[in-house]
Amino acid sequence: MVKKNYLIIWMRKRKLLVLGSSSFGGASFVDFMLSKNNFKIYGTYNSRKSNLLLPYTYNKYLKYFNDFKLDLSPKKNNLIKIIKKIKPNYIVDFASICQVNSSWSYPKMYNQINVNSKIELIKNLNKFNFIKKYVYVSTPEIFGSSKNKVFENSKLFNPSTPYASSKLSLELLLKNYQKFFNAPIIIARFSNFYGPGQSINRLIPKAIFCINNKKKFPLEGKGDSVRGYIFSYDFCNGIYRILKKGKIGNIFHFSEDKYYSVLETLKIICKIKNYPIKNLIYIKKDRTGKDHCYKLNTNNTKKILSWKNKYSFKNGLVETIKFFTKNNNKLFN
Repeated sequence: MVKKNYLIIWMRKRKLLVLGSSSFGGASFVDFMLSKNNFKIYGTYNSRKSNLLLPYTYNKYLKYFNDFKLDLSPKKNNLIKIIKKIKPNYIVDFASICQVNSSWSYPKMYNQINVNSKIELIKNLNKFNFIKKYVYVSTPEIFGSSKNKVFENSKLFNPSTPYASSKLSLELLLKNYQKFFNAPIIIARFSNFYGPGQSINRLIPKAIFCINNKKKFPLEGKGDSVRGYIFSYDFCNGIYRILKKGKIGNIFHFSEDKYYSVLETLKIICKIKNYPIKNLIYIKKDRTGKDHCYKLNTNNTKKILSWKNKYSFKNGLVETIKFFTKNNNKLFN
């Protein structure tokens, strides 16, 4: 037992900082990495969530995780101070405002949090010699609507919302510093990731909530927007493989190979729940700047990282439905 504990402590000498560790993606990744016994893990959060939505709180290795409150507003940003204190070897950055609709009303705030708050960090990435990799979690929305699958090295950027523009702005800045200053930057773009613990205002949890509580789901337009999905385990495993195998300057794409319209997604959920689709939806006006289709080509990513999704869309939905159905009263009463 002594030898085993010593081995765990030795393996956790490497330090991982997860920016946005209370977000769905961040919390899922912290939980995933705690179970790997590879890192001493730190996180930053802006606000706390229910423990049910923070899976790492139930991890038996929780003692190897510490987090810090981080306010990315101009006068309170202490990100550099936290990094100097921790001296992380790896940083994975989930820290963004991601509500697309509200980005139209608050574009200045989106650019402040998603772009400006990171500038000092980016400028110093190549100076902090303890940082081996900075992985930025980005989105296919920077490409706008795409009929064909977009390759990792594509430069056909066409963002349709202030949110997408803010994500692209930081990507371009990261590429500048990686190219000319050899900053240790890797970019990872993901299709819609989902799973147990996701925010209730997202498509899949919201649909499950509406079914469980016999409420109506607002279907925007005809529900014909097409999306790719990736289950939380596969999402986390993708980033883990980047930390292990990714090279500085790489860009990676992660998605399941199949794509579904919003209406098809709702029908699959209803079928699993044995609930009539006509009892679930009502039609509302489509939102401004909504892209019809996001498609990512993942061939190069799979080749370099030896990554593939473990969960099919249906299997991932089953796990997600189990979680939200089991915890319905605790989460929503």
